[in-house]
Amino acid sequence: MRKIALFLVAATIATPALARDRYDAPPPRDDARSTMRALSDPRTQVAVAVLLDQLTSAVLDTRVGPMADLAPDSGIRPSDTIGSAAARRDPAFRNKLRVGTFGAVAVAGKAANDADAMTNSIDATAARIERIIDSYRR
Repeated sequence: MRKIALFLVAATIATPALARDRYDAPPPRDDARSTMRALSDPRTQVAVAVLLDQLTSAVLDTRVGPMADLAPDSGIRPSDTIGSAAARRDPAFRNKLRVGTFGAVAVAGKAANDADAMTNSIDATAARIERIIDSYRR
């Protein structure tokens, strides 16, 4: 369950990056930092988790019953959706998925906060490495 929730978070975050032209310049550092700060905000985390929960519900409502004839031993009924088939195997499925989604978004927020905190240190390290490389080019 947690893997599904983490995948959904990653897919949502990655979608704007995938829509970019591969020759576009990377976003300015300030944009990245503001995004990291936003993901660290508990209100934003709740909003993202609610959005992911709604998107997940939409996918789980996909009817798979018409495929029942192709897999007679699967236990899929003609009127089943992805969610109803999964809930029959685990009645707490939707609740576990919802809790996992909120947990995954909280982890993503913590990771974003930690990345934001490391940005200055990473920038300083990159500058030192650049100076060292430049000294050998002379």
